[in-house]
Amino acid sequence: MTDAPTGASPVLVPTARVALATASVYPESTANAFEIAARLGYDGVEVMVWTDPVSQDIDALKRLRDYHEVEILAIHAPCLVITQRVWGTDPWIKLV
Repeated sequence: MTDAPTGASPVLVPTARVALATASVYPESTANAFEIAARLGYDGVEVMVWTDPVSQDIDALKRLRDYHEVEILAIHAPCLVITQRVWGTDPWIKLV
């Protein structure tokens, strides 16, 4: 890596937060993903809404967040082929 040219302003890069996707621990549960994220030091989780009832329950997700002290950084709506019937078949309803 070379130094910036004299007089050039440094490039400032915002700190990125790193999330563990709950889908990445499949076939383990959503709850296990929170435990793994906390144990490994992730900044948070991305919740994939799928057939695991916990992934569809906002109160359960809040309890996991609070218990493991791991933020929910993103919610992935059930729009993949394997989750196409979660919350019905209307894509707009799923996004809402």
